[in-house]
Amino acid sequence: MKNNIETIFITSTYRSGGALFTRILNVNPGIKISSGFVNYFRYYHKNYLRKKTKKNFQFLLNQFCLRSKYRHGINLNPNKLINNLNKKNATSSDFYKLICLKIFKNPNAKITGEHAVNEWRNVPNYFKIFPRGKVIILLRDPRDIICSFKRATIAKKNDYLISIFNFVDLINYTFFLKKKYTSRIKIVKFNEIKKNPKNTIKEVCKFLGIKYSSNMLNEKNYEDINGKKWDQSKVFSFSGKLKKQNIDRWKFIIEPEDLYLCEHIAKKQLKMANYEFSNNKFEKKIIDKALKKIQSSSLLKSSFLKWKKTKKGNNKFPLDPKNPKNYDKKDLQNFRQFQLIK
Repeated sequence: MKNNIETIFITSTYRSGGALFTRILNVNPGIKISSGFVNYFRYYHKNYLRKKTKKNFQFLLNQFCLRSKYRHGINLNPNKLINNLNKKNATSSDFYKLICLKIFKNPNAKITGEHAVNEWRNVPNYFKIFPRGKVIILLRDPRDIICSFKRATIAKKNDYLISIFNFVDLINYTFFLKKKYTSRIKIVKFNEIKKNPKNTIKEVCKFLGIKYSSNMLNEKNYEDINGKKWDQSKVFSFSGKLKKQNIDRWKFIIEPEDLYLCEHIAKKQLKMANYEFSNNKFEKKIIDKALKKIQSSSLLKSSFLKWKKTKKGNNKFPLDPKNPKNYDKKDLQNFRQFQLIK
């Protein structure tokens, strides 16, 4: 392994294969990357790291340990963790590497990092912390995302459609970032992982400077952060014949008004990402139904008006991801205790 990087940062929209992708990479013994556990930029970067003192690091680690325990069932001792930051001039990079690595049962790796949803706008901040870091941006067909996210989200009514505006924002930022940080960013498509996993993962390994192994494609080797066999059934939002048919699923089940909105709003971005269009002809009643959905919530309406004026999307969530009330209760080990974390 060429130890020329210390961390990897992966970002995408939701339902884009982040959990699978990180498990594939983690088969390499020198890498430990989580998906959806740390969320450094969401919880720590702006909120707590204004003063890089031992007292402040202790506060961060207390928060991190509480969140890990009551949401994910991971028991960590903040007093032991702070000893890792006892050296003088401890930095945010030290803190980041620490929390990314310590959630694993066997935290022995030269490279660590995380996959975080909707954090592409923080890629420049990541590079400020880790000038030698590498970033991977996962892309998935937004029409498949719509179908999956609609079933998986607990957001009410039509707010799952915010994923269209997320895709617009993601593609706009991706191509801007790729131009600025050419050799340090790699774009990986979910459909390429599924259709041609060997070549795709080989290219990823080359980008990261790590050794490829065929073991990385064997599902029996995929583990969760506790070192247990990963239960992939938890990530599927469909059952039956559609359970593992996660490429071009939209062709069979997407609602016509959702298809119209996606190909109308994200027309430019679909072309930029080389996704084929349906070439459907949409009747007026379909367009009217689509616009009615857009008008059904302030989130969608404001996002649409901004897009109409600027052709820009956003990285907004349908629900506040920091509010424990919006978490799926089965993911919380102790909801009442988790509410105490600010």
